[in-house]
Amino acid sequence: MGDMLTTIKAFIVKELCVDCILGMDFINKYKMIINTEERTVSIRDDHKRTTLQFDVNKHCINYPARLINHIRIPPKRTVSVPVSVALSSAQVLFRPSFKLQQRSPILMLNSSLNIHRHTSFISLHNPTNEVRLLPKGIILGTTTIPTLSFKKDPDIDYSFAQKNICNLIQPITNSAQKDKVKRVLDKHVKLFDTTKPTIVINVKPHAIKTLDYPPPSSKPYYSTPAKQDAMY
Repeated sequence: MGDMLTTIKAFIVKELCVDCILGMDFINKYKMIINTEERTVSIRDDHKRTTLQFDVNKHCINYPARLINHIRIPPKRTVSVPVSVALSSAQVLFRPSFKLQQRSPILMLNSSLNIHRHTSFISLHNPTNEVRLLPKGIILGTTTIPTLSFKKDPDIDYSFAQKNICNLIQPITNSAQKDKVKRVLDKHVKLFDTTKPTIVINVKPHAIKTLDYPPPSSKPYYSTPAKQDAMY
């Protein structure tokens, strides 16, 4: 922070609604003072106190998507090309480069990309009758991490539901497959909160309409004792 080197042990998570969460151990270690009125934060070590202004990022951070290899696109063909992004793993929104589309007939669409180990894939279409070449390292567009806006359901015990989900996916040995399954189950987290009984409410009317009296009944068919013994 500033010209002061700070160290702290921290947990790294895959998904978080903010960039970073400061714990009380860090605040107490460096005697941090947060002044919201003057929009400053100051920390202190054994020698001096350093004061910094809030660096508020009001805009999304753009990460360029660069072509990894030289690409040759045949006429009237669509190809999927690998690109490198300065993110290790994330789901981002891709926007094609306006300048590139102005000087090249190659077509690209806005899309959602999954980045894994700084690599993702983008579809390029050549609508012309000629072969088109793109050099290695050219910027095809920019990627941004979408801002999450969500509100937790107060009726759901998320900690208990996450415990059930973790127990359910524990037998899966493949870590990549386990992450994919967990993302799917997290979308239906309410189903794994078993702290409260659930009641099924049938809001659809019955297909067969009946009147408000009990169904008709008939006496059992008469049979002799010998026939009854044979049946049992």
